[in-house]
Amino acid sequence: MSDLRPDLVFVVSGEIWLDFCLMREAWGHPLSNGLVDECVVYIRRAIKAGDPVRAAHWKAVRELAIQYELSWVSAVEVDGQLIQDEPEHSVLRYPPLPERKRVIIDGTGIISR
Repeated sequence: MSDLRPDLVFVVSGEIWLDFCLMREAWGHPLSNGLVDECVVYIRRAIKAGDPVRAAHWKAVRELAIQYELSWVSAVEVDGQLIQDEPEHSVLRYPPLPERKRVIIDGTGIISR
């Protein structure tokens, strides 16, 4: 039950969200080994190329895939726009949207505000 977090909103950039959606569609499920492994390949490739920004991007895509599928978050905020993939479930208590905890996923570590 600790993974049920209807009080969370993940905050990501549009670029991270787009790559997450493309990978989720390609692999059929965000928490697939293939999706996570492909992100690791891109992370390593970016590190070898000396591109820490690109590496952080793919770390964020991987982290979003893992966290998003493990937790029943209430929404994702993409470039300031709220997206609710899942309807609110009647068995959970949801705080009002402005009171929900924002968790920034940007590849440099999860930051909450």
